[in-house]
Amino acid sequence: MLKLQIVSKPIDLSVAKDIKALLFGSSFCCFNEEWKLQSFSFNDKASLKYGIVQNKGGPCGVLAAVQGCVLQKLLFEGDSEADCVRQLQPSNARRTHCLALAIADIVWRAGGHERAVVTLASGTQQFSPTGKYKADGVLETLTLHSLTCYEELVTFLQGSIHQFEAGPYGCILLTLSAILSRSTELVRQDFDVPTSHLIGAHGYCTQELVNLLLTGKAVSNVFNDVVELDSGNGNITLLKGIAARSDVGFLSLFEHYNVCQVGCFLKTPRFPIWVVCSESHFSVLFSLQPELLRDWRAERLFDLYYYDGLANQQEQIRLTVDTTQTIPEDRDNDLVPPLELCIRTR
Repeated sequence: MLKLQIVSKPIDLSVAKDIKALLFGSSFCCFNEEWKLQSFSFNDKASLKYGIVQNKGGPCGVLAAVQGCVLQKLLFEGDSEADCVRQLQPSNARRTHCLALAIADIVWRAGGHERAVVTLASGTQQFSPTGKYKADGVLETLTLHSLTCYEELVTFLQGSIHQFEAGPYGCILLTLSAILSRSTELVRQDFDVPTSHLIGAHGYCTQELVNLLLTGKAVSNVFNDVVELDSGNGNITLLKGIAARSDVGFLSLFEHYNVCQVGCFLKTPRFPIWVVCSESHFSVLFSLQPELLRDWRAERLFDLYYYDGLANQQEQIRLTVDTTQTIPEDRDNDLVPPLELCIRTR
């Protein structure tokens, strides 16, 4: 077995404080129970074996982003493209393998395709909390594993994937791995406002955290590139958006209400998979047809699958979209499901 080039070190108080400031805005805050008990365990229902199950509200942004990346691996990479329908009922080993590949991509992208840090729970306390720091029983037990080779990262994750899939802290471990792969300093620079954080009220993921997982940068906006705002007196405020086309896309109900504008880098991703933000919740839409993003003729009539890890889905949800039909002007928007409004923004 090849000896992996890994630099491992226990977390220390200063790193833990820095992470908490980024996550919550204060080192006195802690992960709530919803986060602590959430891992990336898969659905047992035969028609939903590809789906990650969410136990309670809160970390849905992380789960939806990881779900999108898992679907990318399952459906469109390796020999799988030949039979996408069959890939929606993967073996347990195959879906676990795709989870490891998805996590590898997320942290490698956050590390600028040059490095990654994988945080794992050691089971023992690594430092004694002192001063302005409240212990949560998770951060204090972590070991940080740094790698600079993608193939070795995949091998390492395959050997430790049980911590992410079985847990109990899988969701937290992935979030911290992405932050440390990017570095706390660069994550802070990504924000429009230095005092922003990655977890908002009620334990919800902010847009910055979802963007970090999907694009590798924790920027605050979903439009393309950078927008310069004249603040008066010759001051320019920079609003940072998405820098390049993403693998997995993003759609938002907020765009329907003209609260935000999602740029084409997220609307037209490399793969026909979109994280959907609707009514304070994140879920996933995807297609089995890669040509949907390559050939305008495929956009006339196509199927989309919808998956929500929190909804206790019992069976697959398949929606047929017909873009050749026009909507009557007098149709009452109040009767249109939010998901349809999200799809229409695309």
